[in-house]
Amino acid sequence: MKLLLKWLAQRNRHRSALERRANYGFFAGLVGIISNLILFALKIVIGLISGSIAIITDAVNNLSDMLSSIVTVIGFKMAEKKPDHDHPYGHERSETIAGFLISMVILFVGFEFTITSVKKIITPVAVTYAPAIYVILGLSIALKMWQVMFYHQVGKTIDSLTLVATAKDSQNDVYTTIAVLLSAIIQNLTGWHLDGYVGLAVAIYILISAITMIRSFISSLLGHQPEDALLAKMTTLLDDSTAILGYHDLMVHQYGPNSIFATVHIELDSGWSLNHAHKVIDKIEHDFWHQQHIHMVCHVDPIDIRSRKSAKIYEAVQMVIAHYRLGLQTHDFHVERLVNGDHLIQFDVIVPDSVKVSDDELLVGINHDLRKILGDVTAEITFDHNYAMHDHTLI
Repeated sequence: MKLLLKWLAQRNRHRSALERRANYGFFAGLVGIISNLILFALKIVIGLISGSIAIITDAVNNLSDMLSSIVTVIGFKMAEKKPDHDHPYGHERSETIAGFLISMVILFVGFEFTITSVKKIITPVAVTYAPAIYVILGLSIALKMWQVMFYHQVGKTIDSLTLVATAKDSQNDVYTTIAVLLSAIIQNLTGWHLDGYVGLAVAIYILISAITMIRSFISSLLGHQPEDALLAKMTTLLDDSTAILGYHDLMVHQYGPNSIFATVHIELDSGWSLNHAHKVIDKIEHDFWHQQHIHMVCHVDPIDIRSRKSAKIYEAVQMVIAHYRLGLQTHDFHVERLVNGDHLIQFDVIVPDSVKVSDDELLVGINHDLRKILGDVTAEITFDHNYAMHDHTLI
């Protein structure tokens, strides 16, 4: 396997990340098609000869694996397509859809195996196993274990949930075939009919694994919080930008492992010229693309770091927010003096998921409390929920 992976790496060393990923996935799919076709042919023959429902079911399971490999190949080839007019964010989620379809196939096989096992428990049938059958089942287990390691290594190399799911499916197949082999040995030695019971236990395991994978792929399609490792890379890049005062409201949208779009609010000195501010955020966006291959868009938040009046109002806001004891945090703080002499205060409040008070109730309460302290002021508040990271804001 090491030689095969080394050959793959050598073959794709000069390709782009997207092409490299597609080629790895395509090759893994071809390996799955060929190996599972061989396993299906061997098992269906010995299953029909011996009359073993368990072996026939295991053979059908390998056939479904072959079909899943075909879906994987199609998914990776579609993911390789470049963005077009109808799909400006690319086609990488085709791989996720392929993984979801694989999980559905696994779920179907689990149900079929459950039904077959229950029937065999109700009506046990004696099965005759020739020595050659044990050899073939043993070789099948060895080949499936190789598949597990191969899919897992390739999936880890290209960070593919689809191939990780395929490795999990191959691992399920190892347990299935081991169960069939053990029940055959025990039946020959003792005459006990254990095929149905062992098969039912394996079927339940397969069903649980399939449901877990389906949930994972649905979460990916719906959009989920970015991985901690990705957030750490993004935070490091932003922390390295010494020209900025702070940052917050980081939002990440992933359309595949190589198609990541993000936005962030960057706090800059309000005394800077527009050209200078643009130069700073342009460098941040440039660094994100060339260092992490992330499409970053920065929103500028000018911060008045010299106004004593603003500092006094900010202290009052923090005192009011802390009074609620709800774990609220603020950012994006601005103070504007109106023509009538009053002050308009604008800021965002981060609301933890555990808070049950509505945004409207908080808005009315905070405005009421601020007026008691500061007089004629109006607070325009934006309430933020479910952000991916803690703020790194100056104020």
